[in-house]
Amino acid sequence: MRPACPACGLPFTREPGFYLGSIYINYGVTVIVTGGLYALLVLGFGLAHELALTACLAVAVALPVLFFRHARSFLLALDSSVNRHQSPQEANDRDGAAGDAAGLTAGQLAALTSDDASAGCLMGFVLMLILLFGIGMAGVTIFFTGSTTPPNAKTDPADEVDLR
Repeated sequence: MRPACPACGLPFTREPGFYLGSIYINYGVTVIVTGGLYALLVLGFGLAHELALTACLAVAVALPVLFFRHARSFLLALDSSVNRHQSPQEANDRDGAAGDAAGLTAGQLAALTSDDASAGCLMGFVLMLILLFGIGMAGVTIFFTGSTTPPNAKTDPADEVDLR
């Protein structure tokens, strides 16, 4: 990874753990794509559940690997949009200082705190939407699959228990 953007000079070197946020973005995209693919394959094309799950498993393994760089870029874009009032040099100074905020004024520190709070709220909202999507997909799957007994399964009356 380059140390900075060649066009605007935005530094890509951040504090340790900054890029962990890209994992959440990658996970969210993978959940949405595989959930949508499963619904499309089963409900749209009428494929068997096992075949659809196999296809979704392949996508769930390959997509995070292929989307890794884009998730990092999206996280940088999100951070840059939230912290848009900072110049690239200020961001580099802040991130390179590893928590040393002696060079920042009280107003700058307050702005950074509110920016981080905004970004945290936005990320929490997005994660909530992803969770609701996953729960919704599970509900749709349970609704459309009907009972848990396969349609071709034969039940033996001798196996039933009389509870009288």
